[in-house]
Amino acid sequence: MKLRTRVLLGFTLIFVVVVAVAVFTVNAQRSQLYDQVDDRLNATPLPAETRARPAPGTPRVDGEPLADGLGRAEARPVDDQSISDLYVAVITADNTVRPVIRGQLLVDVPDLQTLVDDRPAGGTIVTTSGIDGTSTFRVLYLAGTEVSFETVVALPLDDVDDTVRQLTLIFAGAAGLILVVLSLIASWLNRFGLRPISAMTDVAQAISAGERDRRADPANDATEAGRLGHALNLMLDERDAGEERLRRFVSDASHELRTPLTSIRGYLDLYQAGGFRQPGQLDDALRRLQVEAERMHLLVEDLLVLSTSDEERPLDISAFRLDEMIVDVVALALGGQPDRHIEADVSEAREIEADRLRLHQAIAVLVDNALRHTPDDAAVRVAARSTGRRVEISVTDDGPGLTPEEAATAFDRFSRGDPSRTRRTGGAGLGLSIARAIVQAHGGEILVSTTPGAGATFTIVLPANGQP
Repeated sequence: MKLRTRVLLGFTLIFVVVVAVAVFTVNAQRSQLYDQVDDRLNATPLPAETRARPAPGTPRVDGEPLADGLGRAEARPVDDQSISDLYVAVITADNTVRPVIRGQLLVDVPDLQTLVDDRPAGGTIVTTSGIDGTSTFRVLYLAGTEVSFETVVALPLDDVDDTVRQLTLIFAGAAGLILVVLSLIASWLNRFGLRPISAMTDVAQAISAGERDRRADPANDATEAGRLGHALNLMLDERDAGEERLRRFVSDASHELRTPLTSIRGYLDLYQAGGFRQPGQLDDALRRLQVEAERMHLLVEDLLVLSTSDEERPLDISAFRLDEMIVDVVALALGGQPDRHIEADVSEAREIEADRLRLHQAIAVLVDNALRHTPDDAAVRVAARSTGRRVEISVTDDGPGLTPEEAATAFDRFSRGDPSRTRRTGGAGLGLSIARAIVQAHGGEILVSTTPGAGATFTIVLPANGQP
């Protein structure tokens, strides 16, 4: 069942419950008012005109005959008969209805012909209409006895009917208002909630069917459905961007692997064709094959490091002295290039908590990147300082710097920047990506600040406790 159908059924059920409560209340109120009228009928004292001449020997009380057949101690006069809404009549032996009391407040009198034609049991209360049809009456029928006539006592139901009618109109108006409110709410929900969700469902189904460029229509971000649509579009855009990055990554990796593989295959094909038969040629070919194999090995190792970073493997957090680690990084760099000017400024460094091996690798990548992309006479400085809860590690060089375009893509995988800055060893452009992945795993960030012709500074910012 669709959500829209369930909402409609829910609102319909609410309206049905409201109507049922209204009907029950009106009927209960009508029954209560009828009971009040009936109680008034039973409590009405009968006038003397309802009594017939008593038979000889009938018991008397204070000179008046006892109306045993009526179940009353003594009939007493009705006060203010002329200005009441009471109607009392007797039915004579010839079935003639003779009014005894007709209050001045009555605008109609009950039609008693049906009651005369088919007399009910004594003490029965029935409802009948008026002769003129303007009123309805509750009528109490009292059977005749030896000392009393058949008597009917009636009271109009005009006030009761007016009360019930007003109550019905009130409930009808309330039900109508509730229906309007429910309709407005349903329309509002459909417009700002259900319709956008239905549209997003259609978009999702179209995308699953192959229309990958479909997107949800822009909606009001103030609503949940609007935020959901916006999030869906962002997710789809991120998915497409991720797939594009993956395709570019595979393409770049294939390109990087193709070069050494082509060289290796070329040397092997040349050897099979009879080449490298002169003294010393085979040794030179094997050396070249070894160089290409080492390039492939480095590339595969870099890819493995990135893949483990993407898997978010847990860090081996431990406490260590940052200054000692930086000194080790600089010493290793000088061991590889002893003629370069590399200095370390660790006077403000202190003990931190981090994954020592991975952080060492990230800093070494930045130092190696600075050495490879700057002239031999350019100085490289590694500095570290602690500022409250943060640790900043910077690698600065005096090289040619980066252009804004190169700085924007410096941390992308397989990014080499300008061809003139390509690594002399034929690197794949994964070093800075690896460094960024390691830093982000620590909950930090890596920044680059550069000016063309004035060098570049790569800064690692980490939490001092090593927690992301």
